[in-house]
Amino acid sequence: MTARAQQHSATSLARFATARAPDVDLFNGSTLRDYCNSFWGMGDAGPNIMFARMRGASKTTDELRNFWNERCVIEEEYASRLAKLAKAPIGGDEIGELRNSLDTLRIETEKQGESHLELANAIRLELEGPTATFHQKQINHRRSVQAPLERKFKEKQVHESYVKKSREKYEGDCMRINSYTQQATYMQGNDLMKIQQKLQRTKQTIQGNERDFAKFTKDLLDLLGPWEKDWKEYCDSCQDLEEERMEFMKDIIWAYANHISTICVADDQSCERVRTALDQLEPEKDSENFVNEYGTGNSIVQPPEFTQSSGLLDPQLPGPPIVRQSEFARTSQRPAPVYLTEGAAHTHSRRQSVEENTAQHVVAQALPNGNTHQASPHSYIEAASSSVNGTSSSYASPPQASPPQSSPPSHPPPPVPEMASLTVATSTAGAGSSRSPSPASRPYRQSQPLPMVPQGGSSRENNRPQTPPPPLPQQPSNRILFYVKALYDYTATIEEEFDFQAGDVIAVTATPDDGWWSGELLDEARRVEGRNVFPSNFVCLF
Repeated sequence: MTARAQQHSATSLARFATARAPDVDLFNGSTLRDYCNSFWGMGDAGPNIMFARMRGASKTTDELRNFWNERCVIEEEYASRLAKLAKAPIGGDEIGELRNSLDTLRIETEKQGESHLELANAIRLELEGPTATFHQKQINHRRSVQAPLERKFKEKQVHESYVKKSREKYEGDCMRINSYTQQATYMQGNDLMKIQQKLQRTKQTIQGNERDFAKFTKDLLDLLGPWEKDWKEYCDSCQDLEEERMEFMKDIIWAYANHISTICVADDQSCERVRTALDQLEPEKDSENFVNEYGTGNSIVQPPEFTQSSGLLDPQLPGPPIVRQSEFARTSQRPAPVYLTEGAAHTHSRRQSVEENTAQHVVAQALPNGNTHQASPHSYIEAASSSVNGTSSSYASPPQASPPQSSPPSHPPPPVPEMASLTVATSTAGAGSSRSPSPASRPYRQSQPLPMVPQGGSSRENNRPQTPPPPLPQQPSNRILFYVKALYDYTATIEEEFDFQAGDVIAVTATPDDGWWSGELLDEARRVEGRNVFPSNFVCLF
């Protein structure tokens, strides 16, 4: 049973793809590649390709409009379910910081629902609406420009078929006349008379065929003049519309990426507020507050001892109840917390662990060519925001709103090299079966340095577009932790900061928790001594 031939759609260009000989120049040495100079040639391939191209372009725009609509419906449904979830009761019987954390979780869920509803409205108004308008423009072009030209093209094909048939008849008559004339030179008698009769009939027929051939040829020539003019104008209009469509789709998809990036930052900020509320939750303190507010005391009351009376005439009243204070030693069967066990320093902070998982997730989504999603400028290095133990800074938090909503650049940004792994040095702490009161400052709240990425740790290291930068001269108190690359230009606002441009490489020497890191610019010509502070959300790991 033979396989059925693949059926191409009316908008597919695959059916027009042909193998071209390398030594054949279809453009005859010309360097012009405008539509009006590139779709002529023998036969009807040029018009058919252009018509299919414009139909396919209209189909693509309509498919993109449907994509925006479906994404909008998804966001609306998601926002509705988040709003419903935010109204569900949770933790109504709790007190203290746990109650506050649960309330924050519910409030932030409601805000996330509002953010996604705003995203749905933005997609419908700013993406789906303009796409539908441009699709209507394509439909109008097809109705007013392409449809009349397609009718002229069919009329041209009919005239060409008339010319072809009349030419075949005329050429056939010419060949027969030449054949009969040659046969008459060596025939005699009756055979010669028959040949002469055939020759006479053919000469009579060729006159009519010649008139038809001349007429159809003249009609075709009269039609080709206006056709060439109309076809050239149509090609120009198609090229204008196609270039406009590509620019439009580039801008509209870029705007979509900006919207998604903004909602990712908004969700991240909501999660950060939840983590901030959780940082205030101390189980021991909440338990102590519960006892202080609702505790009934430590007095254990027992009934008085019974005293036998000496007789009916001398009854003994019962004594007062016996009260004693509880002084039990607590025995806990609860496993020791993770932050107190050995070999688990990478989970020493719930907040840091979430950030590390986020950073590893971003790195894991690296494309084969090394590019990564850049929804947030500091997504790649958010896990390293608390990488130095005990460092602090008096700077305010760096700008952390949505990433710069830039216009599409003429050239794509350089790819960010993917990281082999994000590891954190481990620390140890003793643990026992019974818990002691928690200290004022827990050791697992402190951060550890982020180690350098080991050489050869990535299977695709040889394909990286950049090579590691040369190390700076290290001072005893200025150890280089890792290198970062600037994503955006930054202008210093105080004396301790330094200016840098997108693409600059910076050696990081300290990473305080406030987001204002310390480092040195590798460009010695622009490096200024004493200026070593920069915002971490303007860079990515190098």
